[in-house]
Amino acid sequence: MLDYIRAEGYKVSRRAYPYVTLLVLLAGAALLISGWVFTNSHGNDVDFASGGGMAVMLLSVGLYAPVLIGDMVFSEQYKNNTLKNEVSYGLNRGKIYWGKLLAQTALSLLLCVVMMGYYVGMCFLLLGHDPMEDVLALQIVGCALASALPLWLGVQALCCAMFFFCRSNVLGAFGAMAVLWGLSVALFIAGGMAGDTGAGAMLRAIQTYLPNNVLADVMNLSAPDWSLCAKAWLVGAA
Repeated sequence: MLDYIRAEGYKVSRRAYPYVTLLVLLAGAALLISGWVFTNSHGNDVDFASGGGMAVMLLSVGLYAPVLIGDMVFSEQYKNNTLKNEVSYGLNRGKIYWGKLLAQTALSLLLCVVMMGYYVGMCFLLLGHDPMEDVLALQIVGCALASALPLWLGVQALCCAMFFFCRSNVLGAFGAMAVLWGLSVALFIAGGMAGDTGAGAMLRAIQTYLPNNVLADVMNLSAPDWSLCAKAWLVGAA
C-alpha cells in the first residue's frame, strides 16, 4: 500500500496541475491582502482579527477542492485506459481505491497547510494587531479548521468514489456535486412539501446533517464551538 501511495504521489508531483492551482490560489490571497494593505494606508482599518478571521469564510472552497484534487490524482485513467494495468499487475480494487483516496487526502492536506499558512501568515505580518481580538480570531479559525477538515475529507471520499464509478472525470465531478448539493435540495423541497408534519420535521432535521449545511454553520462561528466540531467529525466519518 505504501509503495502504491508513493507511486501516486510521484505521478501527481510530475504534473503542472497542482502547482498551477496552488499558484492561482496564492495569487488570489495575495491580491486580497494587498488590497487591504492599500486601503489601510488610505484610512481604512482592516486588522489581523478581521483579515485573518476571514479565513473562516474561505472554508467553502474545501467543498469544491476535492473535485480538483481527485482529478489530479485519478488523472483520466479510464480515458487513458491505464487502470486495467494496475489491476493486471495484481492490485485488488480495494487497494487501488484506498491508495488513491489516501494520496488525494495527503495532497489535500499539503495544499491546505500551504494555503492557510500563507494566508494567515501574510495577514499576521502585514495587518495591524489587537492582542485580545487576535487571540479570539485565532481560536475561531482553529475551531473552524478542525470542524471543516472532516467534512472536506468526507467530500474527498465521495469524489474519489464517483471518479471510480464514472468513466469520465467530468461526469465524476458532476456526479459528486450532484450527490452533495442535489441531496440537500431534494430534502429541502421534500421537507417544505411535507409542511409541519412529523415527516417534514424529520426531513429538515436530516438536512442539517449534510456536509454543506454543517459547513455553513461552521462558517458562521462567532466563538469556538467544539460541540459543532464533534458533529462535523461524525458527519465527515459517515
